[in-house]
Amino acid sequence: MYVLLTDETNMQPSENCEFFIYGGIFFSLDILPALNRSVARIRRDAGYQPGDTFKFDTRARPEYVSQESATTAKAQVLHVCSELGVQFIAHIILHQIVERQDRDQRVLWAADYVIARFNKFLREEANSYGICVVDNLPVRAAWQYLSDRYSNGLELSSGSRVALDRIELFSATCIGASHASSVIDIVLGSFRYCVNNPLNAAAAKSMLKVIAPMMWHREVDGVQHVRDYGLIVRPPIDEVRVPAYRQKYLDLIDHLQGLLDATEEVDGEEPS
Repeated sequence: MYVLLTDETNMQPSENCEFFIYGGIFFSLDILPALNRSVARIRRDAGYQPGDTFKFDTRARPEYVSQESATTAKAQVLHVCSELGVQFIAHIILHQIVERQDRDQRVLWAADYVIARFNKFLREEANSYGICVVDNLPVRAAWQYLSDRYSNGLELSSGSRVALDRIELFSATCIGASHASSVIDIVLGSFRYCVNNPLNAAAAKSMLKVIAPMMWHREVDGVQHVRDYGLIVRPPIDEVRVPAYRQKYLDLIDHLQGLLDATEEVDGEEPS
């Protein structure tokens, strides 16, 4: 049995925030106790008290936890996820493409993509079943959405339905209800930092070096394919009709690849 936890970020566009992102982490339920214990230890070591919010946003930390301690704690969470085998899915779409779309629909369609990929993983790779736990959805009729997805599955643009046949339970949670909720916030926030125009390129390289291998992928002939598995780009780049918008997607892919290439170059340097 696997569990998926989802959340959204970059809800509002800005100069350094051109893409809306919806993401999820998923893992075998067997590792949840170890994940929670590891995050509890990281929190204690950083100075967080029971009940304190532990999120990616440094401004959310209590005043008695230093920025340095919070930054170290977040990096440790990423490494714990890597060690335990946590996997990650991210859906990204350009704000300019969806700016006239109903805000609720924008969130729910993005959630649909991530949840559908989780169902695909369960059916095609894990041959298992799962639980979907969304962070409190910022939409009207959030409970109806969860009920509808369990009862009726996904509705395609054609009007037909696709059953989410591997997901046995849909539920909602919030930050603080489990240390796993802090984990999705930190993983997704770290990815968001890399996607946006990062002020600290070295930090972004360090984050993406850990996150990229976590993204669900398929290996074919020694090549790892992440697009449409752990990284869902919508619309598909070759279907973006406005040249300026298509270029933004191409620039994003180049930017992320550049961060990864830079980490490989640093790792490959001979010690001085």
